[in-house]
Amino acid sequence: MYHIGMVQHVISPGKGIVGSDASVQAVVKMWDANLLILGVDRKLAKIVKKGDYVLADYTPLSDNSPNRKLLLIKILPVDAGSRIWAEFQDEYDRRRAKPQPQPPQQPLRYIR
Repeated sequence: MYHIGMVQHVISPGKGIVGSDASVQAVVKMWDANLLILGVDRKLAKIVKKGDYVLADYTPLSDNSPNRKLLLIKILPVDAGSRIWAEFQDEYDRRRAKPQPQPPQQPLRYIR
């Protein structure tokens, strides 16, 4: 499973950040309003920037693992990224506007 997001900030060594490794992370606003810090694949680490539309890999680490990869693996062209983003946002807004079914209310019993 993959999710679309938009990069808000890039966290990389050498920008006043001291780290134990050379990995790069990004603060990403996801289509469903979540704000996450995700790892950036090494091949994209030097070119990812604020405002990029990206795909995050949410596939499991292994067949038996409940944990996800949570890694940015693609930078989308602006036109394709904005279209996909808008489509997911529209669906998210539609689902939020739809009334959620409420569980039936049990009558209150009075204790005498």
